[in-house]
Amino acid sequence: MSDDESTDGLEDLQELMAIYGKNDKPNKKTARPLHKENDEDAEEQEKKTETGTETGYVEVPMEKVIFGDKQAFLANLAKSVGKRRPSQYNKEQSERDDDEEQANSAKKPKPAWTDSDDEEFEVGDVKRETRHTGPLNHLRTDKSYKEYLTARFQRTTNQPKWADLEQKKEKADSDESDNSDVDESLLRTVGFIDRKAKSKQLCPKSIHFKRVKDLNRATYSEGNVKSVQFHPTSTAAIVAGESCLATIYSVDGTKNEKLHNVRFPKFPITCGRISPCGTRAYFGSMKPYFYAYDLLEAKASQLKMPVDSRSEKFELSPCGKYIAMVGKFGAIHLLHVKSNELLHSFKQESHCRGISFTADSQRLICSGTSCNVNVLSLRQKCIEHSFIDDGCVKGLSLALSPSQRLLATGSMEGVVNVYDYESIYKSTVPQPLKRFMNLRTAIGDLQFNHTSELLAMSSSLVPSSLKLAHFPSATVYANFPHQMDNLGYVNTIAFSPHSGYLAVGIKGKKVPLFRLKYFKNY
Repeated sequence: MSDDESTDGLEDLQELMAIYGKNDKPNKKTARPLHKENDEDAEEQEKKTETGTETGYVEVPMEKVIFGDKQAFLANLAKSVGKRRPSQYNKEQSERDDDEEQANSAKKPKPAWTDSDDEEFEVGDVKRETRHTGPLNHLRTDKSYKEYLTARFQRTTNQPKWADLEQKKEKADSDESDNSDVDESLLRTVGFIDRKAKSKQLCPKSIHFKRVKDLNRATYSEGNVKSVQFHPTSTAAIVAGESCLATIYSVDGTKNEKLHNVRFPKFPITCGRISPCGTRAYFGSMKPYFYAYDLLEAKASQLKMPVDSRSEKFELSPCGKYIAMVGKFGAIHLLHVKSNELLHSFKQESHCRGISFTADSQRLICSGTSCNVNVLSLRQKCIEHSFIDDGCVKGLSLALSPSQRLLATGSMEGVVNVYDYESIYKSTVPQPLKRFMNLRTAIGDLQFNHTSELLAMSSSLVPSSLKLAHFPSATVYANFPHQMDNLGYVNTIAFSPHSGYLAVGIKGKKVPLFRLKYFKNY
């Protein structure tokens, strides 16, 4: 039965109740006898009825004969309409409910702001019949649009417990020791807050990442990219290549707009570094000099090498005071940043290919084209320790983790050995904690992220030769990179200061950029 039919039935029921209530008054006159013998008997019968004597025959109303008793008739009619007749108990209950609603409305706080226009709009004013919605017969167009939206919201979303004002008052009146229970109930009720989010660790089996817009998408003018460096304090990065151009880009993953570029004439850049303070950038090449660029004043200055050497590969110390330049015939030159003065020249047996400072800037770790790895002491100005890289014939790259616990070495054979940094001083032939043989060609670059949880390794001899390893589980992510990602020949890799981004410099003009979703910050 529809609501319209039920409403019509109730109206008819009320009219019948009013009519039948008037006709239900007790008749003072009794019915006449059915058979009369004569007029005298009739007069006697009337007298008896007037005096109150009982007779065997009474006059019954026609409605009662057809429809039955009054109460039964109204009950049956109400049942057929779909609504029971309210009893005296129901009336009292409804009055109590009205009183409770008034009391609750009085307790509710007044809204801070109300819009009078909300009460004026009706559903018919907003909802229009279109070809997509079809006829709106199921809606009451005269209903308030505010009530319509409120009812729709309550059907789809239940009110959470933390939004109950009465519960808040009860919790506020309780002792201070129960405050933690309030927080726990809030965390249990709200679904989008994870209580274990802080203790969640990086998954060792798969990593969640997304390839965003290329870092140098604004220009693609660096040529064969040899250096990618993220700024330590700002969301910016410097991309440099063999086209004698260094460009500064903003890093946001969507636009990566160009901020500034610097051209160095006849100086194809092979290496670039940013000082730890973020005020200066250094660029090296096959030339016997290098450039220092002031990022604040936008001025470039040419600095000559104090010895006959090239600036093809160099490294800045974490303290920002020293520059270690790779020289000829196994020489390693230590320069002062401000004065460009040669402090000392170290010498090892083979040509240096990988170089890294320790966190205290007191030691310099070098790997050469032989199987030896040397630890140079800047205080003693000598080779403090030397050990043999396990299974290595010709070393190419080296990286020390920021936590100073792991040391990774890469060789020409495509093997990456990871050592415990403290154990290398105990023996000349230490055993690595882990050997990675996922790449089959020469390891060109190794990089740890800022938490030492990720190790990126690449090779420039085979396209898309890039792997990402997890520590301390020492496992390689099988889902990075995607098989459909055509990265090309990888020259260099770099993590952002808080590992939110991973940039890959390739032989082509592009610099692919990946967003690592586990790390929330830049």
